Amino acid sequence: MRSQNWFAGLLVLGVAAVSSFASTASAEEEFDVKVSGATVVITAKGGWHVNKDYPWKLTIGDVKVDKSKFAFTESTATLANAPKGAAKLRGALCSGDKCKNFEKDVTVQ
Repeated sequence: MRSQNWFAGLLVLGVAAVSSFASTASAEEEFDVKVSGATVVITAKGGWHVNKDYPWKLTIGDVKVDKSKFAFTESTATLANAPKGAAKLRGALCSGDKCKNFEKDVTVQ
C-alpha cells in the first residue's frame, strides 16, 4: 500500500512538471492562440485574416503592450518578449465584410 501511494505521488509530480513546461494554447473557430515562453502568436484560421488596423493590446497588471510591439502578417499577429504573468490579449480578425474583436486570457511564462 505504501509503494502505491509513493507511485501516485510521483505520478502527480510528473504531470505537474510536464504541464508547467507545456505551451498555452487556445482555439476558437476563427483563430488559435499559442504562448511559448515570452512569445504570443495568434493565427487566423479558414477564411479569416488578422485585422492590422485594430488597436491590438496585451495587458499584464499595469503594463500595457500596444499594437506597435506586434508583428503582423495576413494570417498572424506575433508579440515577442511579452512580460511574464497572467494577461489579457485583445485583437481582431476579419473575413469578408465581417470582423470579430476578441479578448482572451493568456499566461506568459
